This record gives sequence, structure tokens and C-alpha cells, in this order.
Amino acid sequence: VIHIPHSKPTLGMAIEGGANTRQPIPRVINVQPGGSAFESGHLQVGHLILEVNRLTLIGMNHSEAAKTIAEAFKNKERDGMELLVTETGAEVKGALESCEVFSIDL
Repeated sequence: VIHIPHSKPTLGMAIEGGANTRQPIPRVINVQPGGSAFESGHLQVGHLILEVNRLTLIGMNHSEAAKTIAEAFKNKERDGMELLVTETGAEVKGALESCEVFSIDL
């Protein structure tokens, strides 16, 4: 778990992937110097983001995942945001195989 405080006005990271892409789990592709993600000192290019503030990104398409991350960072009711990340997909594959897939219509 990586805590990213609101230390800067911008998050300063870019992701690729989502359920509607060839990279089904959002992956960090850029951490910009001067942003809160960089200042945290822990987020790295290549990290797969599994959860944001305990909300799973697995199954979200790219735009939903990006919006969820952005909204979590903008939430001023918290002192920052938490990302559950992994460095490789091996752990994710095992976790996905053991999960029951379901959908909720809102």
C-alpha cells in the first residue's frame, strides 16, 4: 500500500490500461517530478494499481479507472490517497482466478 499525501496541487502520474484494453490492470507509465505521486517517493513506473482507497480498479475500463484515481486525489476530506499496487502481474493472475466475477447495475 502506497500513501500519497496532498503535498502538491497535482497528482502527476499517468496510467495505461483497463478492462477494455490489452493491459487489463491499470499500470503506471509516468511519474512526473513535482507531483504528489513523485513526492511520495514510492510509486514507480510499472506498478500495477489494484485499488484506490480500497476500491478495486479490476474490471474498470481505462476511463473509469483514470476518473476514480483523479477523484480520489481531489477528495479533500482525506489527507491523501492510498494505492494498492503490485510490481508484477503474477500475484494478480492468482487473485483474479480465485475471485468470483459479478456485476452491479446502478
